[in-house]
Amino acid sequence: MSSHDAFTYQQHQSDPPGSEYSPIIQSHALTQEQVYHCVIPSCPHLIHLPEDGILVAWLDAKTGKSQSLKTHLAYHSTALSCCAALRTHDYDLFMDLSDQSVRGHWLLIVQRWAGERAATSPRVGAPSNSTYNQRLAILSSLFVFARRQHLYQGDNPIELLERRKVYDYASAEAIDPLDLRQLLARIDRHTIAGARDYALLSVALHTGQRVQALAEMRVGHLALVGDRLTVTFPRTKGGKRNARRLEVETSTILLTYLQRVYGLEWATQGEAPVWISLSRNHTHGQALSVQAIEQISARRLGTSKFHVTRHSAAKTLDQLGVSASEIQDFLDHQSLATTGKYLKVLKRAENKYGRDLEQIFGISTHSAKEE
Repeated sequence: MSSHDAFTYQQHQSDPPGSEYSPIIQSHALTQEQVYHCVIPSCPHLIHLPEDGILVAWLDAKTGKSQSLKTHLAYHSTALSCCAALRTHDYDLFMDLSDQSVRGHWLLIVQRWAGERAATSPRVGAPSNSTYNQRLAILSSLFVFARRQHLYQGDNPIELLERRKVYDYASAEAIDPLDLRQLLARIDRHTIAGARDYALLSVALHTGQRVQALAEMRVGHLALVGDRLTVTFPRTKGGKRNARRLEVETSTILLTYLQRVYGLEWATQGEAPVWISLSRNHTHGQALSVQAIEQISARRLGTSKFHVTRHSAAKTLDQLGVSASEIQDFLDHQSLATTGKYLKVLKRAENKYGRDLEQIFGISTHSAKEE
């Protein structure tokens, strides 16, 4: 049979009746396999039906719950990556694992896959323990869903794999408030890039929001009442809606930047991004990506870990005597215990007995001869 007989390529301008996934871009005449674009417009992955039927149902359930493109992409990419790793050994994700030797080999493949850096990743070295555990958690979620929906009859094999030890917020670091003042003061706000970066960092420190929520800010999320702006983050971590009212100074800084970008009628821009790219390429005027915001952090604050703004704001509030429950609300933590653990890690470098130890051991900038 010729390749033309085996594969039929179809281009459709509209959805086929009764199908969410369109257009069909490939149809296999022998296996009846059909390939669709993912229903999520920004998702680059393809759907292979009927092979991906369970995966599609699970992704729909997860995306519908979180309403997060980031979550969808993470789940879809992780599942497909694991499937590809298994396929190189002629194994499948949902295969019969009743044979002990087959199950052992299957688990070994998955364990090795979870602990290796993706070939497309720009980073080097093994992934973190958190990434390893997250990959297994995503797969476990898929198996739990499949069993609950009676789409898979076997046990959840991911439960047999040990999770790695993770120290919560182990990499959390804050910048001293005085150092932050100096870093912000160095930004030249006469330039449009400086005005943008200063406003971005100010809003980040003022609200304590994560980088993803900031990257998704649109002009329509802002409401001006008097001389203060209210920012509504439509989808923060966990899919929650969060509104923050900015103080006058931060509001004015953000307004000044918006007027430079969109003019006095900035409020009519609706879905236009708040933080725009100023690059001299095709991204000019488009929304800054998370990676671009991290680059701004590296340039302005000396670290690409944008979460440092969140850490710094939380630690400063703690130093000001703000209660843990109020900081919990500020950080939008679900658990007060999480906030307590978070603050403890941020303060781990402090030693309230440091000066006493210096005096006891005679640690001094003066030499013994000088004394």
